[in-house]
Amino acid sequence: MAIGFSFRQRMRGTYHRLTDPGREHAFELETRLVLPLPELIRQRTGKVRGHVRAAELAADAPIEGVVHVDLSDRRITYDVHFVADDGRERRLHATTEFWMRRAVRAMEEITGRIYDGAEEEARVLASVRLTTGIRRMARTLRAGFSTHLDVP
Repeated sequence: MAIGFSFRQRMRGTYHRLTDPGREHAFELETRLVLPLPELIRQRTGKVRGHVRAAELAADAPIEGVVHVDLSDRRITYDVHFVADDGRERRLHATTEFWMRRAVRAMEEITGRIYDGAEEEARVLASVRLTTGIRRMARTLRAGFSTHLDVP
């Protein structure tokens, strides 16, 4: 049991398949980040759970994975897995730049890639609405022992 914090975040945007780059599809990533302080300090990692909604790929698929916070490289990286509507597992690897002077702004935009096995299948561009997204994050921010933070 460790002290840490958690919060929820919703990002919306679009994705396109590499086989059809001119056709954009709706994309939404709803996450709950759980960041136990010892893991965050030692390994700079936390847990991510939530749902992905990607038109024509995953109607409402649960996600699970890790978030890596690298202050020296100024990046936050999400590495999550989900099962698409076709029954195959996909991996979303997404990053956002993090600037201490603009920490709130850093969480506004995320770029990513969706993989089907080792093959890159699609590219994602999503964002958090600065006003409502940050308010929601602040409302859902919880501090406490990590065993209590992991509750959905």
